[in-house]
Amino acid sequence: MLPYTDKIIDTITKYLPKNENEWELVGFINKKKEIYTFGNDSKIIGRLFEVITLEALNNSVKELGYTLHESEQQTVYPDFYFVKPNGRKIAIDIKTTYRRSEKAKFGFTGGSFTSFMRNGTKNIVGNYFDYDGHYILGVVYTREPKPTTGKVTFESLDSIIPAYKNIETFVQEKYRICGDKKGSGNTDNIGTITSASIKPFVYGAGPFSILGKDIFHDYWVNHPRYTDSEEMKQSLYNNIDTYIDWLSKTDKPKSLELKKLYSDYLSQYDETFNKK
Repeated sequence: MLPYTDKIIDTITKYLPKNENEWELVGFINKKKEIYTFGNDSKIIGRLFEVITLEALNNSVKELGYTLHESEQQTVYPDFYFVKPNGRKIAIDIKTTYRRSEKAKFGFTGGSFTSFMRNGTKNIVGNYFDYDGHYILGVVYTREPKPTTGKVTFESLDSIIPAYKNIETFVQEKYRICGDKKGSGNTDNIGTITSASIKPFVYGAGPFSILGKDIFHDYWVNHPRYTDSEEMKQSLYNNIDTYIDWLSKTDKPKSLELKKLYSDYLSQYDETFNKK
């Protein structure tokens, strides 16, 4: 299994901060030069990472010849998007998470599978079918167990212990890192693959990287919703194996093809990431 990359991934990655000090924000400052540290609030930290990555995105569109735009509403997908000279869009969603331990697996959410993926226009800037690509810029960090809290004078800036450390990043096409499980049981969000290492995310090593973008779309637009009846859920599927069984009822040759591809994927993933 080889890592996937393209000009979008290469360009954004090139401009992302490489030095951890460039990610190190320590608090909010007022005109009295008083610093209010922000602690371990993951929502605040996620928003700060969006601010940091904005410069990389601005530099990227200049090189690519695109324009950069930000969603005007926080709940509308995507966080940012590029517009090409022909008017087509490229979605850039910023996702952050923290490591719960050195060996614990982490993952992200890949957005809703019941809104714009199904009707084209719900909770998205423009129309889903106006986008040529969907990318996730992921940031993984470790929480600092004893960060500085409260108000600190500007003269004591250097004494502040940041709320996070050990930053790792990746940029990858969304479908290539999404898995076949929901992000959580009581929502209709797509879950990504999970790993204790960032390597599979850098590689774009999710199952749909082998099965294909069309299968990713078909899988999630037909996946049972949280509010569906138990009878409906039982008639559909909840993982790739049962999806292939479901597909075999209407397209036996395609299901056999996918079964072989999925088996090959599992072997390749194990060989690349789990080999001792």
